[in-house]
Amino acid sequence: MAMLVLIACILFAFATYNLTCAFMDVPTAKASKMMMLSKKQQGIRNEKLFEVYITRIAGYLEPFLYMDKLKKAKLQATLDIAGIRLSPEIYLLKAHITAALVILCALPMVFVLPLLVPVFIGLAVALWFSTYYSAFDYVKKRRKLMEVEIPRFALTIAQNLENDRDVLKILTAYRRVASKDFAQELDQTVADMKTGNYENALIRFESRVGSTLLSDVVRGLIGTLRGDDQRMYFRMICFDMRQIEQNNLKKEAAKRPKQIQRYSMMMLFCIVIIYLVVLSTEVLGSLGAFFG
Repeated sequence: MAMLVLIACILFAFATYNLTCAFMDVPTAKASKMMMLSKKQQGIRNEKLFEVYITRIAGYLEPFLYMDKLKKAKLQATLDIAGIRLSPEIYLLKAHITAALVILCALPMVFVLPLLVPVFIGLAVALWFSTYYSAFDYVKKRRKLMEVEIPRFALTIAQNLENDRDVLKILTAYRRVASKDFAQELDQTVADMKTGNYENALIRFESRVGSTLLSDVVRGLIGTLRGDDQRMYFRMICFDMRQIEQNNLKKEAAKRPKQIQRYSMMMLFCIVIIYLVVLSTEVLGSLGAFFG
């Protein structure tokens, strides 16, 4: 009986899915795969078919969702940095819909295996957090990667200021040796400087990255644009950044002994188990020979 109920629920879900796709004018799986293949050939980020459908459904529900202006602005800035071309409402709805679908899958389990319902609920909560905070995690990792390069960037600026105060020329020259993410930000900043105000372009550069280290560098570059002699300033921040970098390396080095200690204890535990097995085997063999 339970198996028949499960099969009926699966068929009902399949029929509901197809009817929903028909009413919402969702493209077929074959058409969606061809569109994603076309995007991949054009160099656009590869998308999963599931994400395409979820985004389409979220687009229909977008007018019914209200977001606080401050929260919306913060999420929009994060999406812009992460390169996700979605509105904050659709991005939030994608997380809600993904979790809701998992909870819907838990409904048939109420009649078949009720013990699995809490598992599905926990999975839905985990998927919501994973979907919603994926952009924030990406921006955080990206900022950390760029912060590693900022001390070298500041040192390069300090060396160039000894001979030249052309900020645009300095940024253009450093772009050739910058990492991928940092080079993309420099490209956008250089383009903004060529088409608009230099100071505003640097301020937008600072806000996109969101790093306190870069804020110090941008402050010095703005001072240079205003005609101030910032050579001593950059020497000081280079010294401070070098100290910060050394402290970070010391923290990373301090973590290594703890990791090694954990693995050493695991190896010691395995060795003790091996000796106990060998000792037990020998003792049992000796007892067998003694009583035999």
